[in-house]
Amino acid sequence: MKEFLAAQRIKIATIILLLSILIFGSTARTFAHGDEDHGNEKPKTTASDKGTILHTARLGDFELMLKHPLLTPDTATSARLFITRFETNESIDKAIPAIEIESANGSITQGTVEKNEAGGSYTVKIPALPQGDYTVRAKLTYDGETDTATFSGVRVAPAPIADSESGMSWARTVLIGIVFALVLALFGGLIYFIWRFAEGEPLSKETVSA
Repeated sequence: MKEFLAAQRIKIATIILLLSILIFGSTARTFAHGDEDHGNEKPKTTASDKGTILHTARLGDFELMLKHPLLTPDTATSARLFITRFETNESIDKAIPAIEIESANGSITQGTVEKNEAGGSYTVKIPALPQGDYTVRAKLTYDGETDTATFSGVRVAPAPIADSESGMSWARTVLIGIVFALVLALFGGLIYFIWRFAEGEPLSKETVSA
């Protein structure tokens, strides 16, 4: 009888543990879901928590990286352009880069590219642009051939007043912690109840037999 009760306790505890994991996992996915890309391919345009925008593209044997801050209306800014060999990450100095920015109505603005002292590094002067969505084209000429990387959906907009996304992330973290604590408390309480009930069951049977 004791072996049977012990096996039953283990079975019930295992079921409760699996249910708790499923409940918590489902809840965590619900709160943690956001607008981030979960695909396997690396996106060509990413944004850091500090607001830095990074555009990356492979052009033949080379890799091009264009990094700039958030673009605000009617404000000129500077960007950094890096050109390296894709396989070895070796900086490339013989390539000739060019940046052009196309607005939604088709007008094209040229960015000024200046070579820096560091190998494969350039400063790009982006002129003041009106608010709107733009397409940025990075052209790279090497050995008489020109390749172009196109980045669409580049937005020029006023800087956000508050970081609402950060606040939402903090709220999701707190909620997940609360749910996790509740699941642990429920799981511990059920295990305690099962153990107490199972240990007391033989005594009840002996009492009835007597």
